[in-house]
Amino acid sequence: MVSVLQVYTALKDLANKEQKGFITPQVFNSFAALAQMNIYNEIFSELVDAKRISRQNFDPGRDKSIRKQKEEDLSYFIATESITVSNGFAEKPSDLSKIISMSVSESSTSIDIVYDVEKMDRIADSELSAPSESFPVALVSPLDIEVFPINTTAIKLRYYAKPTSFDKDGDIDPNPPYYDYNVFSYTGEDVETFNSANSRDFMLPPHYLTEVVMEMAKLIGVRLRDQQVSVFATQEEASE
Repeated sequence: MVSVLQVYTALKDLANKEQKGFITPQVFNSFAALAQMNIYNEIFSELVDAKRISRQNFDPGRDKSIRKQKEEDLSYFIATESITVSNGFAEKPSDLSKIISMSVSESSTSIDIVYDVEKMDRIADSELSAPSESFPVALVSPLDIEVFPINTTAIKLRYYAKPTSFDKDGDIDPNPPYYDYNVFSYTGEDVETFNSANSRDFMLPPHYLTEVVMEMAKLIGVRLRDQQVSVFATQEEASE
């Protein structure tokens, strides 16, 4: 996981504005989740590029394979959950981002996944491919999952979870402040100290530390109208 303290400290050093108080914990926390989501989406995009490179036989292969590295990075977000189905409907997990696979919990029968309502209607009306216990189908909508046949009682869903954060014990917290702190007075001035108990690390592999810092710098630089910080972060990211 990427240390929130390292990211926060690096950003303050990068901007060199500790005394002016521009990069406050409040500003940092307002952009942390967005920065992490941007990197998360970028990993998926890089995986698509890596697959194209692999098809063109330009991928180094083995442990240096770009495709393998991106798939390993995305494995951080893979989750599996058993979901109760009631009258043919199952509630989506709150952290669901992208579905990988779906199966019937009792029989482990793979469920065909459909996202188009009209296609689902054609499947349901077909004499050849109508859903059955041996050929279950699920319609995924923005709100829920509709499973056919409706006598299915539970499904096992494997999916990519939305990136959240880890606390000091490694437990996932869906609603963090990422960086938390205590304030005490020293020689008449307020001093900020890191509160590790209530802070949360980023749900990203450790080697994404630099990318998190640069993504945060771009976002904060735009907010503070500090072109120097934003441009520096963009240039550093492009040079990688």
